[in-house]
Amino acid sequence: MTEKSELEIEQLELEMTSKARFVDSASTSSSVEVDTAVPSYISVQNGPITPVPVKNFSGTGSSVASYKYRVYPWRWLMLVAVCLLNVSNGMMWLSFSPVPALTAVYYGISVSDVDMFSIIFFIVSLVVGFVAIILLDKVGLKVPLYIGAAMNLIGSGLRLLSSINFLICSPVPKAAFYVALLGQALTAVAQPFSLYAPTTLAAVWFGPKERALCTNFASVSNPIGLAIALVATPYIVTTVDQIPTMLWIYTIPAGVTFLLTLVAFWWKEPPIPPASSGGRDHIPPFFKGLLQVLKNWSFWVLLIFWGGAAGMFNALVTLLPQILCPYGYSDRDSGLWGALMIFFGLGGATVAGIIIDYTKMYKDVSIVSIGCAIISLVWFMEVSTFANQHVLVASSLCAFGFFALAQIPVCMELGVEITYPVAESISSGLLWSAAQVLGIAIVFISQVLTKAMSPEQIHINQCGNDIDFNSSTTLTSCHQSTHNASMPDIVGPSLILTELGPAMIFIPTFTTILFVFYVVFFRPKYKRIAAERIASFEASVYVGNRQTK
Repeated sequence: MTEKSELEIEQLELEMTSKARFVDSASTSSSVEVDTAVPSYISVQNGPITPVPVKNFSGTGSSVASYKYRVYPWRWLMLVAVCLLNVSNGMMWLSFSPVPALTAVYYGISVSDVDMFSIIFFIVSLVVGFVAIILLDKVGLKVPLYIGAAMNLIGSGLRLLSSINFLICSPVPKAAFYVALLGQALTAVAQPFSLYAPTTLAAVWFGPKERALCTNFASVSNPIGLAIALVATPYIVTTVDQIPTMLWIYTIPAGVTFLLTLVAFWWKEPPIPPASSGGRDHIPPFFKGLLQVLKNWSFWVLLIFWGGAAGMFNALVTLLPQILCPYGYSDRDSGLWGALMIFFGLGGATVAGIIIDYTKMYKDVSIVSIGCAIISLVWFMEVSTFANQHVLVASSLCAFGFFALAQIPVCMELGVEITYPVAESISSGLLWSAAQVLGIAIVFISQVLTKAMSPEQIHINQCGNDIDFNSSTTLTSCHQSTHNASMPDIVGPSLILTELGPAMIFIPTFTTILFVFYVVFFRPKYKRIAAERIASFEASVYVGNRQTK
């Protein structure tokens, strides 16, 4: 079938009022009916792609267009592998953040140095992100995910190596810390390879009505890893000498995931694509595709909206202890509630993924979910300023997580739809990079807006008060006999002496501005849907012509 001009494609859009059926070549017991009537808001810029007709057409005389599109059961193992890799990597990211005081004691560093374990994740993943986008576009899923799984395991091993006595008791200041930081940097290298892969996995291996669900599970699995670290670390590490135990525990999933990834992604791509858009022949070269994306106004609106919304969520997770501690809530409270927020978010993302898979109402679902998220955020900011409101604070965070994380499958799939036929890794990579950049910016602005705690807030502050830094159960014999024994400038009971009152006004205000901007300026054209419907119409005409001969 020859490539059509734009005028011919416009004519096809007007003519497509019939229905075509896709019949899985592997099964004759069921078919999926697709309405090929194209709404007025859909347009196609790059023309349709050529479908693959089934060679064993039955010739029964029915007006059924049989396509050789197929999905493989192996795709579910691939999804599990990507999910576990993202979970493991998320656990690496926040391993030390829930216990900054004990981490500072263990490595002989300041609490501000502990923040480097998180900051280096942002920096390294941003730098490596561009390489990940190129590799996913050029060589597909297999090699990038092998690299990601390997870096995640090697980095985890280096972090564990930092706990050996030779480094901990080294006369070289902070020797163990620098080894652990190097390991953290290597695990950060893995993040863009696993985080940018879900949309490509969904497009290459999953059917049209499974894509959003695949993107949802694979993308939300990274926040699940964060939630596990937020909950597990404070309970695993109650004394300094339990830091190595935590490192051991977090290395095990990295090893299992590495082996699973090697097996799951043995094949680069399916022999037969799952849909007309699942083939790779229609994808333009990387830099040409990148230029197309950068010229796409709708994508810029989505990039700003998603980057700000996701960055705000990341900032809230990071700042949650500082928001809650001045009002009498403990760091364990904030860790548990942060985890609940993420787990409820998984439910919201799953519901949103199912809805958009079957309705394709991307923008409508996005507007409803972010609107409800803003209402929940304002609710949380209000009730969190009152002491002893554990149920209300937890409920508001759960509601916020449910609606906020629903944006993940919606925005990731929207990015693919409005930039089609550009490689999925380009849109998803740019969206996640924007979230990281704006997340850092929001955290920085929030820190600038901090103010000193009032005497009443200092009195009820629960963070850092449960650690006795002179206790023999806190300092190991090695720490007591080396340079690490000097603790006064490292940590203390007054670990958190500031509160984020002004930032609690800034965060929901900024999110509301993003919401209005998105509603007013986002005018999407669902190019992938249009291309698939055109392909289905062409196939029905193709088979019909064969029947009349």
